[in-house]
Amino acid sequence: MKQGERPIAKVDMARRGSEPSMDGQQTSYMLFNKQNYGLELLTRLNAFRGEGAFTDAILCVGHEEFPCHRNVLAVSSPYFRAMFTSDLKESREARIPFNDVSPWTLKRVIDYAYSGRLEITVENAEEMLAAGGHFQYPDIVGACCEFLQKQLHYSNCLGIEALALLHGDDCKQLQEQSCKFALENFSAVVECDEFLDQPIDRVITYVSSDLIDVRTEETVLDAALRWIRHDLDERQVHLPHLLEHLRLPVLDISTLQSMEKDPLIRSNEKCLEMIHEAKEQHESIIDQHGRRRRSMQNAQIHPRPSTVAKEVLVVVGGINSYITRSVEMYDLQKNKWMPLPDFPRAMSWFSVGAVNNSIIVTGGILDGHIVPHVWKFDVVKRTWHQVESMHKPRAHHASAVLDDCLYVIGGITDGNNVPVDIIECYDPYKNCWTKVGEANFPRRESQIVAHNNTLVEVGGLQGDAKVKTMDSYLCAKGLVKPAGEQFVLPDSIQFSEIVSLHGIFYIIWEDSKKVIALNPLKRTFRRLPDMQYCHLHCSAVVLNEKIYVTGGQVDGKPSNVVECYDPVANKWTIEKSMIECRAFHGCVCLQMC
Repeated sequence: MKQGERPIAKVDMARRGSEPSMDGQQTSYMLFNKQNYGLELLTRLNAFRGEGAFTDAILCVGHEEFPCHRNVLAVSSPYFRAMFTSDLKESREARIPFNDVSPWTLKRVIDYAYSGRLEITVENAEEMLAAGGHFQYPDIVGACCEFLQKQLHYSNCLGIEALALLHGDDCKQLQEQSCKFALENFSAVVECDEFLDQPIDRVITYVSSDLIDVRTEETVLDAALRWIRHDLDERQVHLPHLLEHLRLPVLDISTLQSMEKDPLIRSNEKCLEMIHEAKEQHESIIDQHGRRRRSMQNAQIHPRPSTVAKEVLVVVGGINSYITRSVEMYDLQKNKWMPLPDFPRAMSWFSVGAVNNSIIVTGGILDGHIVPHVWKFDVVKRTWHQVESMHKPRAHHASAVLDDCLYVIGGITDGNNVPVDIIECYDPYKNCWTKVGEANFPRRESQIVAHNNTLVEVGGLQGDAKVKTMDSYLCAKGLVKPAGEQFVLPDSIQFSEIVSLHGIFYIIWEDSKKVIALNPLKRTFRRLPDMQYCHLHCSAVVLNEKIYVTGGQVDGKPSNVVECYDPVANKWTIEKSMIECRAFHGCVCLQMC
């Protein structure tokens, strides 16, 4: 070593690797992994593409040219890999023409190959779906299908289904979801022009399905005839085939009689014969009161499931941030809430009952005034109309149904909280109200429930005092009298809900989560599991052997939360939420389709 030179330091790696590192651990190697390296590489390649650097292919559509790198396209798509590695002339030529795609679409496909990003819109989804399938980009196809599924609507679901069918297995889930949407919303779908443009095979698929959701078979008939008449000259020949797939015997007899007189039906001997046969079958499955006989279960023609009435839950009105008129129905089989026609007036503090399979709304406060008005909802026609008013205006009252009659008890009749002691009864067959008794100690804001031949009242206020007792009223010979029997509750209760299931009273303290089950025969009660929420000013009802509590004020605000108690499992669960938040509403169960 020359004078003045410094020695070069050498590291004994073998020795160093056998000794502890600074953090006390031994290591003989390190793997360096740069984050986002692949993304940065693609970004730089994309920049090169923009500059025209190192590109080795030009994709051409008309006068538009797109320089790119073969290896990027080949690694991103089996289509391009086959193109550039086969014996086709495209593998040897620098300029490759395309005639079956627009310049805009091809540019988006190339952009996706370099970035993995693609903007899908209503305007370009169909074209990008076709391009994704053509150029073998399954992720583009999947993204377009997901986007289109979110766009499903009455007016476009049939077109989206047809598009999905065009692309086969690649869009199978989109096709299935589109078809499901069309079937579940058939009544609205057939009102759209898109239905009229369907080919005969698709129309038959729909009208023959047991899964279409319609309230009456007349909806299916109207849709079929509307489709025929849209292009009568070309489609008239399909009429017999369409009618074969309809449940003609379950149509109303007046509809069948009208069809016999329809020139379109009369002009076809086979169709006329089908109507005559349907009338004969109709008489065998429908009794003189218009009800389906049980024997029809063995008949060759059976109604669609959606046209058979089932038990549903209906909530009426209430208060959100305002007095709401909305009404909604919960279908347990579909686990779905659906809107019904709005209540005609913005009312509060009314009472709701289900009588003779109709909804009856009594009294309440309208425009600041307590009214005696009564409204009825026809579940078949789905219309509201006013019926005979009560003898006395009342609000903050309770109602219950016993022997197909509606009884109203308690409440107030003016703004001074003067209690109503008169008990009234509504006969839906005669559309009249009768004074049937008096309450010795009338309450307001109480709840009542029918049990055997008695009405049992719980909760509310007597004067300004909370009540701890349950009073009962005996109904006999058209009169209602205090039965003289009381149940004493463990705690006073003002805001209450009560339902009866298998002879047991279930009582809810609305301002807490407390619930008890009271056995009136043994005169014993037991504490049940608490609800998950306090539901102040809620409503409770029995549906399918379970207790449903809807809405009410939760944490001081109207809520759409629904809780369900299963007496067998002895637990509460959260169920499908209502469409609208509400409190101070009514809730009933009845048969609807």
